[in-house]
Order: sequence, then structure tokens, then C-alpha cells
Amino acid sequence: MVTVVDPLSSREVIMPQQDEDSRIATLRSYAVLDTPPDPAMERLVHDIAATFRVRKAVISFIDEGRQWYKARVGVAVDHVPRAISFCTHSIGTDAVTVVPDARLDPRFRDNPFVTDGEGVRFYAAAPIKTLNRARIGTVCVFDSTPRDGLTSLEALRLSGYAARVAEMLEQDRARARAAAHPAR
Repeated sequence: MVTVVDPLSSREVIMPQQDEDSRIATLRSYAVLDTPPDPAMERLVHDIAATFRVRKAVISFIDEGRQWYKARVGVAVDHVPRAISFCTHSIGTDAVTVVPDARLDPRFRDNPFVTDGEGVRFYAAAPIKTLNRARIGTVCVFDSTPRDGLTSLEALRLSGYAARVAEMLEQDRARARAAAHPAR
């Protein structure tokens, strides 16, 4: 169990129950945090936004204190505090998380991303699951207009995008290992 204090409301947020140390170690083993933009992931996140007809989409990774965006559409910042991250909730399950209207969801209705400006209304995310089943991040889509949710085909498609990101990470790690230990 991991507890984080939301810096804006000073409320404690209980993070999903899972082996957090193992999850963080798995995330770090991919050496993806704070890396430069990746053209393939940038293309993928643009495809995700277009597929789901949303203004905002991210491929993100969640460490101890933040949600960091490897690729993003419609989002100016490259990270947000984990304590106010919607995706912190999404890594607590293997299922796709769908929030049709965040104003009506008790987990999010007081979140600054909901209450400020045009605020998040619709949100959907699929966890990025590694080979050891650790959920290290998400592929998520969101918009300022509420929606009915996702069809089962759309949920499957979002999970497929998350699986594609996991494959890309595995390929990058394999290339890095090969470069570190060239054949003799």
C-alpha cells in the first residue's frame, strides 16, 4: 500500500495495492524515464488520439512521485504529480479504466484537472503491462466533453495500444543489450 499526499488538497491518496517496489524496479529496468522524444511513440500517440477522436492522449509512465509522459498530444507539460494523476488509479487493475464524466466520479470530481478551466470530463486508460505483469504506466485518452464510455471494441483497441507500447519497450531494451554486448 502506498500513500501519497495530494499537494493541492493535503488529502491522502491511497495508491493501488500491488508490489510497488517490484513495479518501480521493473519500470527502471526499461530506462525510459526522462528520455528524449521517440518518433515511433509520437506517431503512435497521434494515432491513438485520432482513433478515439479526443483532443488529448498520452503514453505515460508512473514512478514514485509523478506520471511522466513519453509521448503526448494536446498536453503542454511533460509530467504531473502522481498524487493527482488519474492514471495512478488505472495501474491498479489489468482492466481498462473508463470514466464517462469525471465530475460525477467521487475519485476525481475534486481533482484540479476536473475543476480547473475546461477540465477533464471523459477519461479512459489501459495499463502498460510488462512481461512480468507489472503495470508501469498507461496509454490514456481524455477530453473536456463527457462520453457514454467505450464500446468493448474500443476498450480492446486501447489495450492493444498499451500492449504495443510494451512491445516497443522490449524491443528498445533488446537493442540496448545487444549494443552493450556486441557479438564477438
